[in-house]
Amino acid sequence: MLDDLFLGIDGGQSHTEAVVADGKGKIFGRGRAGASNHANEPGGRERLRLAVSDSASEALRVAALPPLDKIQFVSVHCGMTGGGNFKEQVIRSLLRARQITIGHDAPIALAGATGCEAGIVVIAGTGSVAYGENARGVCAQVGGWGYLFGDEGGGFGIALQAVRRAAQVEDGLSNATSLVRLTLQHFKVTDLRNLVQAVYCGRLARDEFAAFAQTVHDAGLSGLREAREIIKASTESLADSAAAVARKLNFAETEMHLFCVGGMFRGVLFSRTFEEALKNRLPAAQVLAPRFEPVIGALLLAYRAAGYAPCEEILLHLDKQYRKGIERKSGEARD
Repeated sequence: MLDDLFLGIDGGQSHTEAVVADGKGKIFGRGRAGASNHANEPGGRERLRLAVSDSASEALRVAALPPLDKIQFVSVHCGMTGGGNFKEQVIRSLLRARQITIGHDAPIALAGATGCEAGIVVIAGTGSVAYGENARGVCAQVGGWGYLFGDEGGGFGIALQAVRRAAQVEDGLSNATSLVRLTLQHFKVTDLRNLVQAVYCGRLARDEFAAFAQTVHDAGLSGLREAREIIKASTESLADSAAAVARKLNFAETEMHLFCVGGMFRGVLFSRTFEEALKNRLPAAQVLAPRFEPVIGALLLAYRAAGYAPCEEILLHLDKQYRKGIERKSGEARD
């Protein structure tokens, strides 16, 4: 078994996941650890090192396999938020494998959603990006510019728009006082400038700030007009991105399978307004449920890099285990 191990890693802005499996799609163990982004910021390299080593080590421990420094994988694929160029040195120092691939998290989300088929994935978590591949293997990405220059439709972008509108009220440029109250209550502050200062100084982490998006979403669902406007504008931006990907790849109607991934899509209002916006831009698009989660997509791309085509036998084996895992989680939630 030790000669036939594959590792997939999904490194995100809120957490990192790892899965260890054999060459036939049998999952031995899964692990979870902290965020693995912002590796080029103070303390970021150590956060990245811990996120990758802790998630992979937990997966090996669950599988009752030797520790990470005693394992050589056949192939490893790491899909990392923001890409992997500046993360390679850290990751390669931790993992031993015949083949190691480090890239963006969008391709693993699509590979997991489609089982390595053509399609478009729209990710709206802390950040946002749209990514697609056609049947010829040509790929295109729209967005993914990060919290300063993009991420419209992601949690950080939605939270940012809400706080901006609240700031306009403070300046007398708007009368959306309900949004000010919502902001102050969520962050437990009495002065909006204290919140802004906490963000600028780094006292409030980006994922903590982005969590405000859920509060904005729920307020919109309850009828707060300003919150609904923010959600609508955000989902329209994501729909524009999806349409741009489809144009870049010259998708035929038969290829127009679209998958939604990320925490924002768990919101009823967000999902509904996105699908409405998408119909106006890509009427032929079919919005489908992802077959697997992104970490399984990372595993599939690890297979592909090693020359193991993700055949239907592997996919069915993974599918069976994946569905069992969902049922188990659902049962735990009910308990």
